[in-house]
Amino acid sequence: SEATVEELVAEVMEEVLRQVAGAVVSMERERVEEERRRVEEERQRQERERLIKQWSQLMGMELLEEVINEAVQEASSNELRSALERDRQARIARCSEEVCAQVMDLFLEDEIFQIAKETLQELQCFCKYLQRWREAVAARTKLKRQMRAFPAAPCCLDPKNKLKALAPSAEWPIAMENLCRRVVNLGNGGKLGVSCTRLNWLRNRTVHEIKVQHFYQQLVSDLAWTPLDLTSLITEHIPVQQEQFFWKVLLVLPDDDDECAEDDPNRVLVDWLKAKFLGDKSWKKNAPCAEGRIQTLTLFSSPGVQGSRALMVSVCVKVVHGVLSDAELDAASTQKDLLGTSGLILLLPPRVRSEDLAEEDVYWLSALLQLKQLLQVKPFHPVVPLVVLVPSQEGEAMEREVEEGLMLQDLISAQLISDYVIVELPGSINDLQGTRRVSAAVGWLVSQCPASLELCSQPLREFIEAGIDAEFGKRFYHDWKERRSAGLPSQEPGVIIELYNSVLQFLSDVASSEHLCDLSWPVAEFSEPGGTRLLPHLQWNVPNHLAWLKKAVLSFQMPYLDLPPSGAPWRPVCHMIFQYASQIASSSHTQPLIQSQVENLLSKTYHRWENRLSRNSDEGPSVDEIPWDDILAACIDHKLRDWKPPKLPVAPEAVSQDGQVRVYFFREHLQNFPVPFSWEQARLRTQEEIRRGCERSRVKSPVSFKKPHGVSVMPDQCGAGVGTLSGQGSSVPSAEGPPDTASAQDLPERLLAQLQLEKMESRRFEEQLHQCLTEDVEPLGDLMGLPLYLPQSLVSTPAITRPLVKNPVSSGQEARSQAGCELLADDLSPVLSDRLKHLQRLLRANREGEVASELHLSALVDMVDI
Repeated sequence: SEATVEELVAEVMEEVLRQVAGAVVSMERERVEEERRRVEEERQRQERERLIKQWSQLMGMELLEEVINEAVQEASSNELRSALERDRQARIARCSEEVCAQVMDLFLEDEIFQIAKETLQELQCFCKYLQRWREAVAARTKLKRQMRAFPAAPCCLDPKNKLKALAPSAEWPIAMENLCRRVVNLGNGGKLGVSCTRLNWLRNRTVHEIKVQHFYQQLVSDLAWTPLDLTSLITEHIPVQQEQFFWKVLLVLPDDDDECAEDDPNRVLVDWLKAKFLGDKSWKKNAPCAEGRIQTLTLFSSPGVQGSRALMVSVCVKVVHGVLSDAELDAASTQKDLLGTSGLILLLPPRVRSEDLAEEDVYWLSALLQLKQLLQVKPFHPVVPLVVLVPSQEGEAMEREVEEGLMLQDLISAQLISDYVIVELPGSINDLQGTRRVSAAVGWLVSQCPASLELCSQPLREFIEAGIDAEFGKRFYHDWKERRSAGLPSQEPGVIIELYNSVLQFLSDVASSEHLCDLSWPVAEFSEPGGTRLLPHLQWNVPNHLAWLKKAVLSFQMPYLDLPPSGAPWRPVCHMIFQYASQIASSSHTQPLIQSQVENLLSKTYHRWENRLSRNSDEGPSVDEIPWDDILAACIDHKLRDWKPPKLPVAPEAVSQDGQVRVYFFREHLQNFPVPFSWEQARLRTQEEIRRGCERSRVKSPVSFKKPHGVSVMPDQCGAGVGTLSGQGSSVPSAEGPPDTASAQDLPERLLAQLQLEKMESRRFEEQLHQCLTEDVEPLGDLMGLPLYLPQSLVSTPAITRPLVKNPVSSGQEARSQAGCELLADDLSPVLSDRLKHLQRLLRANREGEVASELHLSALVDMVDI
């Protein structure tokens, strides 16, 4: 057993040792592997860092070489360009000197040849003259000798000068010194002066021409730098006649580099163009000094004459150099430097031809960027014309190149400019050709400038009062007059208030229209605080000011008022009206005024109701009897007079010196007022009620006509009139009339009494009755007494001019009526019966004319309302 135990222990120990040895070996192996892996990673990391360092050094060297190469290339190109420019200038100067010397040599050779030729001709003439003189001297000497030998008389000769006087003594050849002194020695004959007159004349003429040419060039140069007469140019090319014309132009010039020499062509051209638009500088003494990149070059107002009419021309010329930064653009927009601009003049810098396309693109893109910046800073409406001034280039290719480079057609399509013209400036500005072209460009710019805005201006209160009178007052009072004349109750208050508030809403939309925000008006340099009739202030179309105007106009609106039920008691209705009136007053100081006006109207209404009916303390006038239109008219009038502006910050520039705030609007916008549907429905109801009332009056008018005395007999139907008097229950009784069953003997007296009443009632009937009683006139037709303006349809339709309803009478009544007429005709004399019949026709014709006139007037009113 001990051996077994030892064997087992040995086996277990061996197994344990084997496991421990295996574990130690595996751990050692893993440690070795980990060490090897760490060494390998360290090697790879160092290798990677070394490669990265080498690659970085290589890339840095390559980039450095590229930068150095580009810098060297750019410096070389600049130096080459400068060298080429200097060489070109040197060649131009050298060629100019050579050409000038050659021309001068040719001129001097030609002149010397001509002078020598003329001098030789004069010398030949002089030699001929001298030869003739010698021959004459010899002849005289011979004659003297012959005379001495002739024994005519004794003579005495000087023995000393005898031979000297007779011998030829002129020098030969002629000395050059004497010729230079213009003297020829003739010896004993004296000295002869010689003058080359043509040579002196040519010399003097050349000197004179040189002086004239010098002064002419100086005058032309001064005239070329003289400012343009902008007033005359504008008055000649103004498209429409105006009392005062405002013209503002912006000169867009290349970048003003201070390092450029004074004789640089670009700088000379810029200075020349600024000099052409430079006016009187006296305005700068009072002008503010804080100006940004956009500076004021000229600002003046001058009277001008257009035809036979005088006008005032106000001109402002702005100038900007180069491309503006974002801060400068914001400053220009805030200061409104471009507000009211009428045109732009873009001057392109002189272009140097190059084969590098990048430089060509930079040239055009810089000019396009400068132009687009200014066009986008300016308000978009209205669009303005553009003049592009290009230094001298070659012909038509230049125009196409400018159009493509500046993308002018795209600017027109984008509504940034209205039109453009390209003007080529000559190479030399010291002549008048450049001035003429710039003058023509300015004339075209004035003729193409946008039309002036036809803005109307009114103070805020006058604007509201005029708008309410035009759109509300006429409709309201016309409806009020029609309903009063027809005996109808007042219009519903809700309809009246809705019409009034709709008018104010419409006026607020007109005064604060969104179209005003994009308008480039006025010319900021001529605007005044508070605005004038022609020029508004600078804040007139700012959104904040327009919002204030809208709120100010809407503050005139009335609160809504519901119509009480038809059976509402009198006292609660009055209480409701007083509460409504208390909302109209703006303060407690003015509230008693509107309360007293409303109380006065309600008192009159109550007294009328009290006088008309028996008094009952529990009742009062109905809702229909309340004068809602008068109450609302008083409230509206009080609202217009007792108004306080809304408590909003208004721009100080918007308030004039007298404390008024002006409203600027377009008159055509006031012509598009949409009438509320409720008012149209109310007008239709009014016309329907008036038509029904007319129909009822036409039904009643042929039957009876109430008068304060006696019975009214309608003269349109003789039989009907008699039947009415003698009928049963078909006549309308009067307060003092006789019984219905009247005898035929009383008919003449009643007719005469009725005629007297008609005569007192109408002067027109009195004249006609007097004529009929004094003269035996033939009976007139049925159309006698109709108005001249009655339509033909009313004249030709008997149903309109006749009574619409007849009294229903039986055949027996008709027979009795005919018998009564016959009895009356028998009792009366023939003349009196004829006159009575004639009077009846006249009365009938007049009644029909009045009815037709009322119908025609009602139709005309309906047509006007529609």
